[in-house]
Amino acid sequence: MRFPMTVLRVVTLAPALLVSFVLTVVVCALLPPALGLVAFLAAGGLLVALAIGQLEVPAITALTRSRPASSAELQVMAPVLADLGVRGVDVDALFVRRRQVPSTPVAVVIADRAAVVSPGLVDATFRGGVTAAEAAAAIAHAVGRGRARRPVLELAVLAATTPWRLVVGAFRGIGRAFAWLPFMRLAWTLRGVVGVICVVQSVAEGRAAPGILGGAVIALTYLVPAASRRIEARADAAADELVVSLGLGAVLAGLLRRHGHPMTLEQLQRLEAPVAQQARPRLHLVHG
Repeated sequence: MRFPMTVLRVVTLAPALLVSFVLTVVVCALLPPALGLVAFLAAGGLLVALAIGQLEVPAITALTRSRPASSAELQVMAPVLADLGVRGVDVDALFVRRRQVPSTPVAVVIADRAAVVSPGLVDATFRGGVTAAEAAAAIAHAVGRGRARRPVLELAVLAATTPWRLVVGAFRGIGRAFAWLPFMRLAWTLRGVVGVICVVQSVAEGRAAPGILGGAVIALTYLVPAASRRIEARADAAADELVVSLGLGAVLAGLLRRHGHPMTLEQLQRLEAPVAQQARPRLHLVHG
C-alpha cells in the first residue's frame, strides 16, 4: 500500500514533536519558576521567528553544525553553482560542515535553497578529484531529496525536535555500549510480544490505560522506522529522477561507483537507464 508522503511525515514527526514538547516542559519546570518561564517563552519565540523566516543563517549553522562558505570556497564551487543555475536549479546560499565523519552526507538542502556540503566535496572539487559536473550532480540529488520530502517550516521543525534527536542519539549510544550483553538483540526483536502481553495483562486487571500506552509506544518503534524507510526510498527515487532529467544521471552513477558508495540495482537502473538503453542495456546493468 502506497501511503501519501504527508501521512508518512506525520507518523515520523508527531512522536518527535510530542516527546520534544514534554521534555522541554519538564526541563523548564525543573528550573526556578521565573527562569523556567523565560526559557519556555524564549523557546517559543525562537520557533515563531524561524517559522516566519527569520534567523535562518544562525539556525542553519547551529542545526547542521556548519558555517557559511568562505570566499575561497565560494570561488571553488562557483562553476558548480553556475552549472546548476544553467540547468534550472538555484542555490541561494552555500554552507560547509565544520567537521566530517564517515556518516556525513556529501550534500543536503535545507530551508528550500540553502545547500550544506561536506568539506571533502569542496576539497575534492578544488584538487580535481571530483569534476564540477559530478559536484553539481551530488548537490542536485540533495535538491531532489529536499523537494520530495515536501518540508513545511523545516528550520522550525528541526529546532523543535532537537530534544527528540538528542534522546534518540543517547539511547543509540547506550544500545551500542550494551550490545555485547547476551540476549540483548533477542529482547529487542521480541518487543512486540512484550507489548501484546502488556496490553492484555493491563486490560485483564482493569488498568487498560497504562497497558495501551505502553503498547502504543512499542508499536511506534515499528511504525516510525518503517515510515522513515519509506520516506528515504521515495526521496532517493525522486532525487534520481531529477538528476536524470538534468542530464547528470550517468555522471552521478560514475561518481558513486568510483567512491564505493553502495547502490542498489534499482538506483543504478534509474540513473543509467537512458544511456544503457542505447548500448547493452541489461548486460551493462548486471555487470556494472
